[in-house]
Amino acid sequence: MDKLIHGILEYSTANSSALDDSKVDLNTVITDIGETIYIPDHVQLVVPKALPTIMADRIKMHQVFQNIIGNAVVHIEREVGLVEVLFKDEGDFWQFTISDNGVGIPEEYHKKIFDIFQSIGNNERSTGIGLSIVKKIVDRYQGSVWVDSVVGEGTQFHFTIKKDHN
Repeated sequence: MDKLIHGILEYSTANSSALDDSKVDLNTVITDIGETIYIPDHVQLVVPKALPTIMADRIKMHQVFQNIIGNAVVHIEREVGLVEVLFKDEGDFWQFTISDNGVGIPEEYHKKIFDIFQSIGNNERSTGIGLSIVKKIVDRYQGSVWVDSVVGEGTQFHFTIKKDHN
């Protein structure tokens, strides 16, 4: 119940609080997440190429990356798990991809998982709020969020953040 209430509060403030933009070093954000969330011993969180420093709300960027990475690290059943944080400079937007070699997400869920209270399977740890928070925040940065996934191979969550979003 605590997790659900906390999730609902995060969801409700994802839209209402002003964006407190400052320079955010995303490498530091990922390091902090790696030190604070549960990552099983067989899973490695990797940033192959240094991430950019962007103008954004640090707390909101932390929420976006933590929700996606947190989902990824617990859905890997193979012996060696890998979660990678990648990016591309797309001109007016930053595009980020969080790629994993986990169980994958069936295609019929690809759109639905961004709706509040939608989670896959019977994972009692999931409130179905995390990815709806991601979508809400990405929308505020005039970006998009989508997923590519093959069941049994892995998942790539992609999202964009507009560089000049004011």
